[in-house]
Amino acid sequence: MGTTFHGPNPWPHITRAIRTRGPRHAAIAYLGQDAPELLPLRAGDVLVVNAGAAAIRAHATSPAALAHYLGKGVRVLSCPTLHAKVIATNRRAVIGSANATVNSTFADDAVIITDDPPIIADTRKFIDGLYDLTEVDHAFIDNAAREWAIGRAVPIPGITGRIHNPDNEFLPTPVTRMFVKHVVDYQPNPTEQHLIHEQQPSRTTSGPVAKYQLQSLRLGKPSSIIPGDMIVLVSADNEWIYPPALVTSEPTRIPRSGGAVLVFLRIRADLPPLSLNVAEKHLADLGHPAPRLRTDHYVRSVSIRTALLELWNL
Repeated sequence: MGTTFHGPNPWPHITRAIRTRGPRHAAIAYLGQDAPELLPLRAGDVLVVNAGAAAIRAHATSPAALAHYLGKGVRVLSCPTLHAKVIATNRRAVIGSANATVNSTFADDAVIITDDPPIIADTRKFIDGLYDLTEVDHAFIDNAAREWAIGRAVPIPGITGRIHNPDNEFLPTPVTRMFVKHVVDYQPNPTEQHLIHEQQPSRTTSGPVAKYQLQSLRLGKPSSIIPGDMIVLVSADNEWIYPPALVTSEPTRIPRSGGAVLVFLRIRADLPPLSLNVAEKHLADLGHPAPRLRTDHYVRSVSIRTALLELWNL
């Protein structure tokens, strides 16, 4: 095949070029609702998109397209600073300007398609090296659908506005509700395992490492915790305190569990746990000698909430 140039309507060539065996890795900034027809992916493939709040509100990336790929078993990740449009298969690389949108089929886009092994390897390396990534799961898509409904209110990073700090998407602004909870070791029953499996996306060991990941939390009784709350987890032996996690789902009652509920949290996988003693000393140095980190409670103090976030420079 060699190396070929395609424009101004490259999508028929892209779609044909990626119909190969083996996993495909794609980093396509924006997805329209018709993206699955242009970019047919299957279980085992990896797709990185820009599904940040600005892209969703601007209707540049469709939650329906995200849901389609997730349902097909594609591992989907969101990178809110992504602007590239590249694909790597086992046999070819596609590099160009074409988003997977109907607008792209009418615009004057162009791509290069090549079977040159070093370029294929470099394209795959680029995709695997992306960072500030969030695993797209059902809770992520539910939130994206709400952002989509808000409308075209936010400029698209890199196109009509300045690139924003992707870390802002992890924390609510401001953080008004925070809870300290202790981790309880237990074996999930079959019902809980089913709920966890339904919420978690398909994952493979290939592709980029997600910075934001999904984690489940079992609460022993009905709770007032709601989506948008922050949870600071402490180990059962009071030795470790874990980075704040964002609640992304309503509590789901677990049948035959005595009233227990399950919630899902979005965590920063790149932030380490800290020694609880070290954390307490830091808070004491800031004027909080009794932060009550060894008991479960609602953190009412604004200054303690801020100090806890500062333990991880959040």
